[in-house]
Amino acid sequence: LQRPKLVVGFAAETNEIIKFAKEKKNKKNCDWIIANDVSSSEIGFNSEYNAVSIIYDNKVEKIEKNLKSYIANKIVKKIINNFIQ
Repeated sequence: LQRPKLVVGFAAETNEIIKFAKEKKNKKNCDWIIANDVSSSEIGFNSEYNAVSIIYDNKVEKIEKNLKSYIANKIVKKIINNFIQ
């Protein structure tokens, strides 16, 4: 039985976030990549907040600054919806 799969990568970037994340997505053969800007001290490392871009197909979906738990929940829901559509 062949099960559908989805390979999700993560990219922590400091500049040209979308450009470098797209390159990582292709290089690592991911279906999606979650990119976040780690150059800001207000989000990312050592913070309860983050802001990410989900890159898939030729789309970029942004999740603005919010609690990491909120962002994680949005990502999980998006993954689940990918399999039930």
